[in-house]
Amino acid sequence: MKMLKLILVAPLCFAASVVSGVTFGCKQACLELSNFDVSRSTGNTALSSLWSNFQAEVEPECRLVPRHNRDVAEILRVIRKFNCHFAVLGGGTSPFKGASNADAGITIDMQSLRDLDVVDGENAHVVVGAGNLWAHVYAALAPFNMSATGTRNSLTGVIGSILGGGILFFSEAHGWACDTVIEFELVLANSSVILANEHQNPEIFWALRGGGNNFGIVTRVSIEAFKNPPTWYTFQRFSPDHMDLVFNRLEAHTNSMPNDVCQIAVTFQWHVPTDQFVVSERMVAYELPELPEILWRKDSQGKLEPVSVLQTVSYQRSILAMAEKMDQMNPHGFFNLFGSLTVYNDSDLFTMLARVFMAEIEHIKTIEGLQVYIVYNPLTSKALSHMQKRGGNALGLESRDGPLTIININLHWSKQNDNDQMYVFMRNLIKGLRSTAVQKGLLHPYLFQNHAFEEENLFDGYGVVNVGRLRTLQKILDPDRVFQALQPGGFKLWADQVDDAQWDKSEL
Repeated sequence: MKMLKLILVAPLCFAASVVSGVTFGCKQACLELSNFDVSRSTGNTALSSLWSNFQAEVEPECRLVPRHNRDVAEILRVIRKFNCHFAVLGGGTSPFKGASNADAGITIDMQSLRDLDVVDGENAHVVVGAGNLWAHVYAALAPFNMSATGTRNSLTGVIGSILGGGILFFSEAHGWACDTVIEFELVLANSSVILANEHQNPEIFWALRGGGNNFGIVTRVSIEAFKNPPTWYTFQRFSPDHMDLVFNRLEAHTNSMPNDVCQIAVTFQWHVPTDQFVVSERMVAYELPELPEILWRKDSQGKLEPVSVLQTVSYQRSILAMAEKMDQMNPHGFFNLFGSLTVYNDSDLFTMLARVFMAEIEHIKTIEGLQVYIVYNPLTSKALSHMQKRGGNALGLESRDGPLTIININLHWSKQNDNDQMYVFMRNLIKGLRSTAVQKGLLHPYLFQNHAFEEENLFDGYGVVNVGRLRTLQKILDPDRVFQALQPGGFKLWADQVDDAQWDKSEL
């Protein structure tokens, strides 16, 4: 067994001014923490780490950069002492306010916890500090011809994606990101540091795989690594007039994924530069898949007629390069909203949902800086079977539920003045999509946490049994509700106990 130690150290930031208008408790907490061996800076000096303007425009009372799990524990002790609200900043790609940057509170910036230990051999894995992005993990594993089950965007934080589940390039072969975790290191509400794995604290281990930020601050995680990752990436573009054929293919592939294909996704987009809708399909595979240049459909007399594919692109790239290409679709510096729903695998429904999307787009076509699209992500029965590893995860999904399709909504725009209109659009779109799926009897209750709209009652979709387990554990670990009330960002197990001004629920 060979071990390689990689240390990626981020520069530490300092500033001198104190932000006015903050709560007394947070000001006192920041003052006390200035005496400890952590980097302290006031103001929003983490701006470049924050993807969405909803987060980047928030200004904390102070930002603390711990160098060790002991620092995290001490910061949390002082937070409890002064009853100060806080956020944990890992990758910073969550779109909504407060998720990883605390308005007039304490932002715990994990950027210095970027240790990476690659363990090669029969049980290959990588030990990852909480400040790492998936880009760091992919880069560290590449010299070994290895990869890990990370997200499809390189700039996403490792820990946040795992706590929410984590859809990835390799779901068919390995499951989701949370399913490949071997062990967590985390700081509990009482500032104790523990390990959680299949044999030690197994109930906490189960809860962290999909249970969000309700149980502690994760400072390190060990995850599986694997040899010979896929390298083929393909892209095909079609006319929206032929989207039914694309969705027929998607349904067939979701029922029976082609050999050597790790991931398929279909995107339906309003393409602003060309003022038209675009439908495309991409695959990630070990070998170059067969890509038809012509599809066939029946005309009004029942005869087959050819339909041409508008564009086909195929190339070989590393996992990091694939993820970096995905980053280009989601640049920094915009206001962003996510949305998600889960449906059963049905091509007719997919087409109906696309038409709902087309109708709603009419209300926002003139918005400046608009980018909006939906992505159909297959969740096959095989991918679902991986969710039973090491005692299972908290998501409430089982093999018998599949195959499913997770539909993610991506929306960004430029001007703050359009925020209210865009929230209305997202609410109406989700309602329309959900209503259509309900009418067909094909809506599944699960919501994908990493991409869900911030106003959703997310845990309702995890099932009564799982929510009961999660809430019981939360009350044991955090009886004072530190992670429910003082850390308002993220989806809460007891949403009614969070300040309504910071966590409004819509009519969804």
